[in-house]
Amino acid sequence: MRILSEAKISTEITKHKKGNAVPPVSSLRGFLAAVLPVGLLCASTPGWCDASDAVARGRALITERQGAAAYALLEPLETANAGNAEFDYWFGVAALDAGHLDRSLAAFERVLLRQPANDAARLELARVYLRMGTLDLAAQEFTVVRDRVTDAQARQMIDRSLEDIRQAKVRQRRAFTAYVEVGGGRDNNVSSTTRDFPGAILSSFGLPGIEPTGNSIRRSDNFGAASVGGDFAWRTAGDGVAFAASDLRWRGYRSFHEFNSLLGDVIVGYQDRRGELQYTATVFAQGYRQDGAALDLDGSRIRSDRDAFGVGIEARHPVGTTWNLAAALQLAGTRYPDNNTQDTRQVTVSVAAENRPAWWPEGLLVAKAFYANDDARQALGPFTEATASRRTGGVRLLAFSDARASTGWQGALGWSRRVDTDDFSRATLVASGRDDLFEAYVQGRFGLAGGWSLQPYLSHTSNHSNIALYSFRKTEGGLVVRYDYR
Repeated sequence: MRILSEAKISTEITKHKKGNAVPPVSSLRGFLAAVLPVGLLCASTPGWCDASDAVARGRALITERQGAAAYALLEPLETANAGNAEFDYWFGVAALDAGHLDRSLAAFERVLLRQPANDAARLELARVYLRMGTLDLAAQEFTVVRDRVTDAQARQMIDRSLEDIRQAKVRQRRAFTAYVEVGGGRDNNVSSTTRDFPGAILSSFGLPGIEPTGNSIRRSDNFGAASVGGDFAWRTAGDGVAFAASDLRWRGYRSFHEFNSLLGDVIVGYQDRRGELQYTATVFAQGYRQDGAALDLDGSRIRSDRDAFGVGIEARHPVGTTWNLAAALQLAGTRYPDNNTQDTRQVTVSVAAENRPAWWPEGLLVAKAFYANDDARQALGPFTEATASRRTGGVRLLAFSDARASTGWQGALGWSRRVDTDDFSRATLVASGRDDLFEAYVQGRFGLAGGWSLQPYLSHTSNHSNIALYSFRKTEGGLVVRYDYR
């Protein structure tokens, strides 16, 4: 069952926070740096390498509005000079002007760690928070600076920035985004079927000469696809956000129409923050419809229709400036209208670590481990007590480039192991079924004008089972044209 991940939930919620930028306050930088008694340029710390010339050149480039060039000049010196307040300040300014927000955030935090009263650095930190869409933290830093300045003009400029933030928060209280996708591709194993069906039946059940019928026939085909979806977010008091999202996905095959499918998702939730702890609670529903192929003997079908409902809770906590740790619990029920012996109740626990590495500040890396227990509601048949119950655990590694850039990519690698709870539940000759599923996925994004983009993708799935009937390989690739409305 495709479950909406916490990564997706988080992405969908925070889109609206970045949609309305607060007007820049670059004029505050020069003004307050001149009028506030911060003592920045006389900073001196142990380990200061001979980088003063580079800092001076970087400062001149920033003055000339060449922040990207200043960042390229100072970035190679960061490791040796991190911790020196003067270097960190100008490196942070250069990183901010060049759009490297995480590096800028880390630099200003280093300055304030050594010089808590450095109001010029605190002002720049407020600007970083503005660019990140973290308006409450930006307002907090502006307020700290305002409470310490005595110059009336400086206070007036800060007050205007705080008013801009207040108005931006009002604009952001409600936000709506939507998308439409149209595309197609090639699927080399439509029904995820084992390559040698007669041999698999023989080794699993001891029955010779059984030929595949219905869904057991291996097929390859071209397909077309279309998707539509949207999400709505409403900001409550403080950092609270109520949200709802839904999408509908259709796939149609050129030759094997019985495998056409329709998938719909709906999720409703609430996200809030208590100190540094962010939590998200969700309720979700999913429906999947696919007829499947008819059996040759009597024309009957074993449909793949299923419905799922569930709730989830996730807690997320930052560690330093580049890491986030998360833990989640999900309770779900899956129902198969045409095959109720597969109905299960599912409990899933997961932990995840997210990192924006220094060597890839525009990217996000995610590592996730999970464990799920699926408890079947009834036996597989009238003459057995065995059920479809199972335990599944695994890990997933994901990488995302900056979603705001015109071009980018995302990729995923996954491994999971399924172990049947009951003996002989899927084969009469294999007591305990065990599957190892390997997954790989990569998708590119090439931005076009006006919210349009081209997104090619390629995926591969390989299941290795000690029950040969369930071993298969599946590869598909395609191209999607997408339009995003914000």
